[in-house]
Amino acid sequence: MTTLRTEEMTLNMGPQHPSTHGVLRFVVKADGEVMREAIPDVGYLHRSIEKIAEKVGYHGFMPYTDRV
Repeated sequence: MTTLRTEEMTLNMGPQHPSTHGVLRFVVKADGEVMREAIPDVGYLHRSIEKIAEKVGYHGFMPYTDRV
């Protein structure tokens, strides 16, 4: 059996969906097809929606809650 030489590669995985920008990503270190390490990078989903809610009415605020 022949063994192939591989080298460690660092990959960024995430976010998984365009609407979840900045929420979570993983910095993955892989050697060939084997994941050696996965470092979570937790972001923030806070978009100051509380302050926006103070300035608009109930119906004006509803579209903001769709992405939370």
